[in-house]
Amino acid sequence: MTGREIFAADEKFIICNISDTDRNDYIELHRQLNGEASLYLNPISKDMMWEQILNDADSVFSLFTVKGDYCGSIELQQPNSNTPEIGIDLLKNKRNQGIAPKAIRLFARQVCELRKVDYFLIRISSNNLHSKYVFEKMGAVKIGEEETDFSKFVERFRETAEKEGQDLEKLRHLFGDSVDEKVHRYRLNLNAFL
Repeated sequence: MTGREIFAADEKFIICNISDTDRNDYIELHRQLNGEASLYLNPISKDMMWEQILNDADSVFSLFTVKGDYCGSIELQQPNSNTPEIGIDLLKNKRNQGIAPKAIRLFARQVCELRKVDYFLIRISSNNLHSKYVFEKMGAVKIGEEETDFSKFVERFRETAEKEGQDLEKLRHLFGDSVDEKVHRYRLNLNAFL
């Protein structure tokens, strides 16, 4: 981390814009999140995916302990909006240690110092019970839900299968829990961390 500009830091964590030196850590994070099917592991797409992340370096940040251990990444989508969206992903060995709420608070405080924010938007898969718990404990309030692109595809697939007389119970076998997945939208008010 030597020579890197620090976006935010406290006595426990350092947050920096992502850089090329984070590539292996970031790829491992996405392998843990998406398995061997991660596009970051695919020989055809891996370089394109990484270049896209570096092009978004103002919106993607690496999270480290003050000792320099990589913890994961934080993303800020629609950064110029008064309601930017925050997302965080942690390595498996960094989860369930209270890192996510501390890092989000540190990150959000710095974002608020740089621009006007009314509140932060958080989008969480209905299947991600742990993230829902973490953000609700931080004070995030559910403001709605939406279908995922995948669930829209599954619904079209289901309609087609039904028209063709296919056994709809096989859908659950094909798609697993993703069949019923929704995205829950949360509002994280500034008083949760200021």
